[in-house]
Amino acid sequence: MQLAAACKVSGSVFRRQPAARRHTIRATASSAAQLQGIAVFHYTELQLDTKPGIHIIDITPQIRAEVERLGVSDGFVNVLSRHTTTAVTINECEPRLLDDIRQFLHKLAPPGEPYLHNDLQYREAPPNWPGGWEAWAAQEPANAHSHLLSMMLGNSETVPVAAGKLALGTWQSVMLVELDGARRRTVGLQLVGSTAGSGSTNEG
Repeated sequence: MQLAAACKVSGSVFRRQPAARRHTIRATASSAAQLQGIAVFHYTELQLDTKPGIHIIDITPQIRAEVERLGVSDGFVNVLSRHTTTAVTINECEPRLLDDIRQFLHKLAPPGEPYLHNDLQYREAPPNWPGGWEAWAAQEPANAHSHLLSMMLGNSETVPVAAGKLALGTWQSVMLVELDGARRRTVGLQLVGSTAGSGSTNEG
């Protein structure tokens, strides 16, 4: 797997959700509040197609674009992976470091260990699964190691927004860590803050 390209998210990987999946609330309590800007509470989702195994994707450009699109001047962005076998982390998106991370995670939770979660014969299918237990077992991956890594890495990060910019360090990037690819993954973005005191936003 070529992790050197993982730092760049192409248009074929990132897909913006339809407008129906976006929720934006603005509130102006008084003329004083208007001088300070308009409050913004906005949720949207990123859709990403990941590669097999451990795949690390820099999603900072998409987060930054959403902040700029809404015209948020000050506030924060909460980034949440909506899966139990992915993680969200902040670190340096350098190709050789990404290789180190992948190798370290494989050592930390080796895929081939005898995990109890992978003993499908002792597990029950979810209620009303189409086709019953056999159909469920046929599609259920042996991915206990991915769940364990997700718990250790964490599935969310919060990034401050100051003066219209993500308050990240020079070498920091927000990255989605796929631990059980390849799959279609969803990352939720909750933006909370205010626009500059102009009385308008860039919301289309």
